[in-house]
Amino acid sequence: MPRKPRKYLETNCYHVMTQGINKKFIFNNSNEKKYYIKKMYEVKEKFYISILAYCIMDNHSHLLLKTNNVKDLSKYMQSINSNYASYFNKMHNRVGYVFRDRFKAEGIYSEKQLYCCMKYIYNNPVKAGLCIHAGDYRFSNYKELNIENESNNEFEFIDYEIEECINFENLFQDFLSKYNINIHELKENKLILKRLVQFLVNDHSISLRKISSELEIPRESIRRLVKN
Repeated sequence: MPRKPRKYLETNCYHVMTQGINKKFIFNNSNEKKYYIKKMYEVKEKFYISILAYCIMDNHSHLLLKTNNVKDLSKYMQSINSNYASYFNKMHNRVGYVFRDRFKAEGIYSEKQLYCCMKYIYNNPVKAGLCIHAGDYRFSNYKELNIENESNNEFEFIDYEIEECINFENLFQDFLSKYNINIHELKENKLILKRLVQFLVNDHSISLRKISSELEIPRESIRRLVKN
């Protein structure tokens, strides 16, 4: 049975994720990571792709890409992943799939979401305990963006927004998984919604404004759930 085509909303920026089959390591050493990065840049112009951010981990990769045509995005990822799979199999004297599925892609629909995505990508090695600061990791383009030199008040505000955005998203998704519930069911279940709000506010200091905005629930309603 042929695969169903991917569906995208209107956007030209995508957070693209690839993962090794069975979550196994597919970038075992620096040479393999460098090879993948090299291929990313070698064919980007052929497929009209701009690489905004990337981070190559041991068993997965995160790319933030810009394109005017989603078909070009699919062709680009197919090209670099197929090339890398052949290289990996040759290096390890193996056959078969290297990547799990094709790839996953999430559209970026706002400037805030763009910053959140970049921060998330660059923090991957920090969260994995591979380095203390994102700029210390060799296999991302963090240093190329010169983020560390931004010190004005506007950037500091954005940085705070990014941190809260990432924290909310991670905590929220973990909560939904724990209760095996989706956001629509959550809003219908006042008891679980109350647990979520109190969990976010009391345990993790997520602002009422942020919760209200993300869940599209009036702030006063969120406030009552915290107090009750």
